[in-house]
Order: sequence, then C-alpha cells, then structure tokens
Amino acid sequence: MSPVPARYVEAIAAVRPDLADAPLIVHSAGWESDAVEVDGWIFRFPKDANKPERLHFEARLLALIGPRVPMPVPQMKLHETPLLFSEHRMIPGQMIETPQYEALNEAQQQAFAEKLAGFYAVLHAIPVSEAVAIGSVKKAGWKTPAALVALADARLEPPLRDFARRVVEVYAARSKDDDVLGYFDGHGWNMAFDHERGVLNGLYDFADAGIGERHRDFGYSSFISFDLTERVVTDYERLTGLQLDRRRVAMHSAVQRIAELSEYDSNPEFFIGGVMMCHDHIQARDDLRL
Repeated sequence: MSPVPARYVEAIAAVRPDLADAPLIVHSAGWESDAVEVDGWIFRFPKDANKPERLHFEARLLALIGPRVPMPVPQMKLHETPLLFSEHRMIPGQMIETPQYEALNEAQQQAFAEKLAGFYAVLHAIPVSEAVAIGSVKKAGWKTPAALVALADARLEPPLRDFARRVVEVYAARSKDDDVLGYFDGHGWNMAFDHERGVLNGLYDFADAGIGERHRDFGYSSFISFDLTERVVTDYERLTGLQLDRRRVAMHSAVQRIAELSEYDSNPEFFIGGVMMCHDHIQARDDLRL
C-alpha cells in the first residue's frame, strides 16, 4: 500500500476534521488524479496542480447531469484551500472486467445492459447547448489517419496490420454523426459494480465527458464485452426510438484500440490483444465487416 502524501492528509483534515483519525488509502493509478479513500468518502487530488480545469469542469458536469440520469454518479464538492481537491461520497462497488461479466447469469447481464442504456439515453438527451454553457468542448478525434496507420505498421503483424489499415480507411471516410453530450469513458474501470449481487451501482470519473459523436460513446463497454455493447445498443434503440449503426460502433472500438498502440511499450500483449479482439469480433459477423 502506497503511503498517503502528507499534503493530502493535511488537506482532508482541514475540511473534514471528523475524519482526521480515520485510516486513509491512496489510489494512485489514475491518469489525472490521486484518489484517497477515507471511511466511505473519496477525495481526489489533481496530479498536476497547474491544470485545475478538468476537476472544475467535472464538478460542473456532475451538477448538470446528476439530477437527471437514472444512475448514481458522484455528488462532487470542490475545495480550493489549502489546495484544490474534490470530495464525494464513495459509490460502493468494484470495477468489472471480462471474466467477471462472463460469470454473470443471463438476467444479470441483461439488467446491467439496460442500466447503461438508460443512462446513455438520458445523458444524450441533455441539450448540447446546456453542455456548452458549463464548458463542455468538442471531443477530438483519436489521431490523424496517417498517425494511426503508422502506429499499426510499427506495432502489428499481418493480418492485423491490414485490418487496422482498413479500419482507418473506414474511419477517415465516415459520414457525419449526431453530436451529443457523452460520457466517452464507460469502461469497467469506471464502474462501481456489486459482484455479490451482480448489479451495477453507479459510474464515476467524468473528466473525459464532452460533446462528440453519438456512436463513439458506445464503444467503451466493449472493453468489458462485445456482448454487453450489443445489449446496450439494442436497449438504447428501444428507449430512444433511434436506429444505431452497429458497424459504426465497432469501427470506433477498433480505432480506439489502434490509437492506444501508442502505449504499446508499457504492455505489448494487452494493446495488441485489444486490436486482435476487435478483429476477431468484426470478422465473425458479416454485418460488422469493415
């Protein structure tokens, strides 16, 4: 267990003296922030104190969506002194990954998907103008097509290289999609899942939310399971009356995996495996082939 930095201990004690004697656990694996768990509360500290914008934006976003979405999300409170950090009640549960999803029964998998679909349906219905008003910006594309092809050529062997080139070709030629306020981070590491009951308790980490392509928002659950994504898309269509393009969702999933080859050196097997899983999934279904 990593030691808790003294400045975090002092900051928490300054705003919550009632927790001064409670044990603290630091979670430092996040890209943007360190999280300190204390007696059912989470305190998040930006790793770069010179870039406070993302934490401020996340607090505004959660205030906008929290009262509307049918899913527990953090009710974040910001503290500006003695340094910038946030506080919220911990949503009980743990992250969920592929083996844990596959261990769920049919009813649990379907209920999980329906919860996510209901969340996306309400989130996407929030007017983009309201999102812009609180500082939401347009999501950038993953990388330029040329940069994606270069990554694939450097990191992949045939036939994955050829597959990646075809994905990038389809991505570059895609038609215009609807812009929505989206989560754009709905993978299992940002979920509070009750594994004993097989129930999704809530979602967290909304710093990457923004305005972007509707279909892109559905690709992240494929990190858990392509089956989960298919169920989410199907129920979202039922709830909204919209027809989604599953081929487009699969394309976004594959492009993300290709873009993440930039992190290849940290875990080659994981990042190549992600592209391979997209390849196998798309090739196995005639309606998804790119």
